[in-house]
Order: sequence, then C-alpha cells, then structure tokens
Amino acid sequence: MRSPKFKQRYFNPDADLPYGVRPEEVGDAIKEWYDLYNGLNEYLRSEGHHSIENLLRANNALSDFVGDILTDNLAEASAKLVKNQKQDGFPDILPVDNEVYENKDYRVHHGLEGIETKCSQQNGGWQAHNNEKAWFVIFRYESINRDVPPEEMDSVEIIQVLAGQLEEEDWSHSGRSDESRRTITSSIIASGMDKLRSNPIYQKPDAITGKASPKQRYREIQAQFDPVFAEEHPEYATDQTTLGDP
Repeated sequence: MRSPKFKQRYFNPDADLPYGVRPEEVGDAIKEWYDLYNGLNEYLRSEGHHSIENLLRANNALSDFVGDILTDNLAEASAKLVKNQKQDGFPDILPVDNEVYENKDYRVHHGLEGIETKCSQQNGGWQAHNNEKAWFVIFRYESINRDVPPEEMDSVEIIQVLAGQLEEEDWSHSGRSDESRRTITSSIIASGMDKLRSNPIYQKPDAITGKASPKQRYREIQAQFDPVFAEEHPEYATDQTTLGDP
C-alpha cells in the first residue's frame, strides 16, 4: 500500500475563504491528516493488522473518520477558527472573533456564522438536514474499491477540497410523509455545486467534474494554479496562468 502525500501543484493559494482563514491553513490540515494516516497505517501493518480502510467498513465510518480529523486539523491550523464544542452543533467550525459564540464557550446548537464541513468519496450529491445558509468546505477523497484483497486496496488520497458560501436557494429540500421514516434531507443543486467547484483549494485534475461548459471553466481555473496541468493542456491556460515547478 502506497503512502499518499500532499502535492503542492494541486494547491490553490488564491482560493477564497471567510473570516481571515488562509488557503495555506487548509493545506496544513491536509498535511497533518497525511502524517496521522500514514503513521497509523504503518503501525497497523507492523502489528499484522489490516489498514484503516479495512477496519472502517461500516456505512459512512471511513468518511466520518476522515472528515472529523480534517475538521479538527483545520480548526487547529487557523488562529481565526475554533471547533464547535457542541456535538452535532452547526456549523462545525466557528470564527473566534464572535462575541455571541465566545459567551457560549463556543458551544453552539445552530449558528449563523462559521464553516460547515463535509467529507465524501462522491463527486457531488452532498446533503444536509436543511437548506443551510453558510460557508461549506467539502473534503473529497478517492473512491476506494473494497472488492479487492486487503493488501491491494487503495489508500485514502485527498483529491479535492472545495469551498463556497451557499444560500438557502442553493439547496433542494426533500420532505417526507407522516407515515415515512425516511430521513429528511436537503441536497446541493447546480447553483451551489458551481460555487463550490469554482473555488477549489486543493484539486487533482482527475477530480474535476461537471457539465461541458462549466467543466471547461473549472479546468481553466485549474490551469491558473497547477503548472503541470497548464503545460499538458495549453488549451485551458489563460493570461493569468503562471508556469513554474510542480
């Protein structure tokens, strides 16, 4: 099993983030994840155990684990942020410079300011319980094939981190009948997806997805910060593109 690493060429230093948070701090959160992940897997292998991917097979267990660690890392990496101290509170990460939050010791059930995080293998279809107005950071990792022997299973590689300020109209709400036990959910619609995909913080080119016209624009954005991609695909390079070392 390979040990994935942070790749500078995939990092966008010009990504837009709120509350004075810097893209470099998101990069630090990813690097800290890799340090922990690779260290844990090395230990598990040395003791004759399967990797984390094999141990966390329950539904959403791996996504929850990866997302929790990355959320903690981001809150710790930025002096402008603190993790919401209320379990299952919204949003996940709070701005330190908020007097209302400070007076509550940063234990917030549902706040109007902050960053909500999501972690998924999927390239879209991200959901919440309500149509939420907030900043979102989406951590996406490479889809893992569990139908192979444990020793052949891929590692958890972060392939995309997107950020965007979503409004209530960027969601489609799905209710339920009185007889239904289905969980009430809201899904991000095209307008919200475009906001997120237009503002990558870290992105492997293969992770870019979308319909033809928007996808062209997302690739042009990639070429602005990824010199290897710009050199391999000059059709997406613009006057803003800067070539350099990967």
